[in-house]
Amino acid sequence: MSSISGPFPFFMNDEWERSIVLRFGSYNRSRKSGLHFKIPFIEKPVTVPVYEDSVDVMKQEAITRDNVPVEVDGVVFFEVKDTQEDVKDAIVNVGDYSKQTLNYATSILRDLVGKKQLDDLLQRRDEIGDEIQKKLDEKTDSFGVNVLDVEIQNINLPEKMERAMAAEAEAERDRRARRTNAQGELEAAVKLRQASEIIGEKGYRMRTLQTLDSVAAENSTIVTFPTELIGGMASGEDEAGLQQILDKVSDIDLSKFDIGNLEDMNTGDIEDSLDEI
Repeated sequence: MSSISGPFPFFMNDEWERSIVLRFGSYNRSRKSGLHFKIPFIEKPVTVPVYEDSVDVMKQEAITRDNVPVEVDGVVFFEVKDTQEDVKDAIVNVGDYSKQTLNYATSILRDLVGKKQLDDLLQRRDEIGDEIQKKLDEKTDSFGVNVLDVEIQNINLPEKMERAMAAEAEAERDRRARRTNAQGELEAAVKLRQASEIIGEKGYRMRTLQTLDSVAAENSTIVTFPTELIGGMASGEDEAGLQQILDKVSDIDLSKFDIGNLEDMNTGDIEDSLDEI
C-alpha cells in the first residue's frame, strides 16, 4: 500500500490501482484509475493494486494423522477484490493484507496436514489444495482479499520412509509380474492340451523339433538332444503317421475355430472336422 500527502492537489492511479482518500485520517471516498483531486495537507490517498498476486508458503513441518513427519510447502494466488468496500477493507481492516493472507495459509496448511493420512496427502494434492483455498478464502473475506487458488508444491518425507515406500512399490510390481506370468503359463497349458486332442501324442514331439529348429536358426549353432525325444518316430509307420497328422493340420481352416475364449472350444466339433478331412 502506498500513500501520498503533500502540497500537490492531484494524484493519479494506474489501471491496476485503486485508492481511498482519507480526510483528517478518516475515510472519505474511494477512487479508481485516472487523475484525481485532493485537498493538500488535509486529504491523503492510500493506494493498493488489484491485480493477481502470489505468496510462497515456506516449508512447514507437520505430522500426519498416521504419525509420519513431513515437510510441506506451497503457493497461494490471491487478489484484492475490485469494489469500493473491499478496497477500503484491505486498507483499513488489516495492517498488511499480503502478510496476513500468508499467515492464515500457513496455519491452515499445518492444521490440515495433521488431519490427513500420508497416502491421502500424496495422492490427493489437488483436493487438499482446494480445501485449503476454501477455508483461506473465508478467513480473508473480512479484509477484501479473494483467494484464487492454493497449490501444494513439495511433500518431503524422511529418508527411511522413502526407502520403505520404494521397497513396497517394487514388491507390488514383482507380484503383478509373477501373476501375469502365471496367467500366461496357465493359458498356454490349456491351449497345448486342446492342441494335443487334435494332433495326438506325436504333436508334442513335433513341437519339440520345431522349437529346436528355431533355436538353431536364431543362434546359428549345433543343438544336441537325446534320441529318446524322437524315438517313436524312427520307424516308417510312425513317420507315415506323423505325415498324416501334418497333412491334416495343414488342411484345417483354423478360421472356423474361435481360440480367443477357451471355454467356447468344443473338442467333439474339432474331432468331427478332422474326420471329415
